[in-house]
Amino acid sequence: MQGRAATEREVGRPGGAVRCAVPVLAAIAAALVLAGPASAAEKLKPASYRGMTTYSCRTDPIPISPGQNTNLFATTKTCPNAEKVSGPGDASVFAPGSTSEGFITRFKPSMVEIKPKGKLVTPSVWDLHLHHVVWVSPNGGPTVASGEEKTTIMLPQGYGNKVRGDATWGLNYMIHSLNASGGRQVYVTWKIDWVPETSPARTDINPVRVRWFDVAGRPQLYPVFDAERGFDVDGDGKYVFPDEVPTDPGAPGYEERRKISPAHSWTVPDGGVNLVSGAGHLHPGGLHVDLQVARDGPDAGEIDGDDPGEVRQLFRSDARYYEPAGAVSWDVSMEATRPDWRISLKGGDTVSINTTYNVKRASWYESMGIMPLAVSTVHDPAARDPFDDAAAVQAMYDAGGILTHGRLPENVDKKARRNLKLPDPRELRSKGRRVPGSGIEIENFNYSVGGFSAFRDFPARLMRPPAIKPGQSVLFTNLDALSVMPDNEQVWHSITSCKAPCNRGSGIGYPLARGPIKFDSGQLGFGTGTSSEVTTGSNTYTTPPLTKRGKTYTYFCRIHPFMRGSIRVKGERSKRPSGPAARLAGLD
Repeated sequence: MQGRAATEREVGRPGGAVRCAVPVLAAIAAALVLAGPASAAEKLKPASYRGMTTYSCRTDPIPISPGQNTNLFATTKTCPNAEKVSGPGDASVFAPGSTSEGFITRFKPSMVEIKPKGKLVTPSVWDLHLHHVVWVSPNGGPTVASGEEKTTIMLPQGYGNKVRGDATWGLNYMIHSLNASGGRQVYVTWKIDWVPETSPARTDINPVRVRWFDVAGRPQLYPVFDAERGFDVDGDGKYVFPDEVPTDPGAPGYEERRKISPAHSWTVPDGGVNLVSGAGHLHPGGLHVDLQVARDGPDAGEIDGDDPGEVRQLFRSDARYYEPAGAVSWDVSMEATRPDWRISLKGGDTVSINTTYNVKRASWYESMGIMPLAVSTVHDPAARDPFDDAAAVQAMYDAGGILTHGRLPENVDKKARRNLKLPDPRELRSKGRRVPGSGIEIENFNYSVGGFSAFRDFPARLMRPPAIKPGQSVLFTNLDALSVMPDNEQVWHSITSCKAPCNRGSGIGYPLARGPIKFDSGQLGFGTGTSSEVTTGSNTYTTPPLTKRGKTYTYFCRIHPFMRGSIRVKGERSKRPSGPAARLAGLD
């Protein structure tokens, strides 16, 4: 695999640019990258040990309510409902009361839906997906994280996460149903490579602890931030969190400052540590998660990193998007550190992460940036100090990361942007339809007036946009979520501006939050307990003033993107493009 300096110029890589003297050749190269098989990319290989056994593990059935997006906590075991996949061991090591100990050297997360007659099917992301899931180790703190990118954790040869077979773990999961179907159940699943501990203790595996890095979080339980188009401070089309959060209360994006987590940085304890492996986790729109270290130098200051020369880059976990539209969906794999990546750090060093989102094309709400790092205190002669052996560490950084898996069939966003042959709301006459004085109500997954579902042959007469006066705001009320309802009966919705016509097939990558006037309600509802931060604590929202005469504003629900609607400001309608320009405009 080529070094980072070369790979960042590859066609199709986030932030990359085609550097080719002949435009035609550049176009052919881009097509090959987008269409090429995922198997062409280099993949990380798992470690191998004597006595190693692979097991499949799963939760008990988890019921899915119509349109749910709840943030839930539960307890689980090291490998509940264990079944042996391969190897010499048996599932008794995970039985209740077992005192067996072992090392987990590979952890592969996923989710399956339980179909009638017990058939198990991995659901498509445009239907039902993992918003996120986190396993909290009995050794203390979060250990593994996944969304639909489903990064496999593979520790390098010689390292493992030691745990008891019957240990109790915490499980934080947020399973997102993008539609109104009910009566569904899923299993959260994981496969592990388990290496049994021996007596006397085996010497071919060193134990690791996981240091959890998260750019957003405490005091929040729901560790998310917003990456909006208006937050791009230097005009490069990217937003780096938390680095680009302004300190000026009057600047756009200042409100994100309260979401910065102390867990985005860590001071290495006395005695030092070795960093052994890591991989990033982010949401659609994310480009990469960066890891760096600062060590106070000979300057007059006493703060790590107060001089640029005191900072070293350690690793960048790039998102590899297979999605032809780019960084807009879950059709992505994340890079992990290579098997020979080792970083030696001294006590007092400050390690930190940040994450970068592409905000040129759209705003991204409820975004994440996480990187769990496996840490060891055992001497490793392969570990290199980023300051004492800068060239070797730079070489590891330049080598870049390596994928843990290729393209996942369930992550192909095949429903997004399909031409449903629906009319353009801008071309429909209002015919006296107005926004009621009480505003627009949301009920049964529908915006009451001017709302439509992104399904083929939806009646054009129901799509007609209601009219308002120039400068008027519009009140929305979500009747699918009332304060007297328990969480599993509420359906949370958003009102999020999208670019007209906003009438194509729904998925993760369509529609996008890129309307001409930015507005987003958040998830309207009354979440309780661990879901309280997921919602706004209200079921009403008022848009900013809509001012442009004759303009038709379109919007959608981020949680259930088949839900669409439009509003028109009274006055002479703007002239619409025709011919090829009109067709291009419809592609969003």
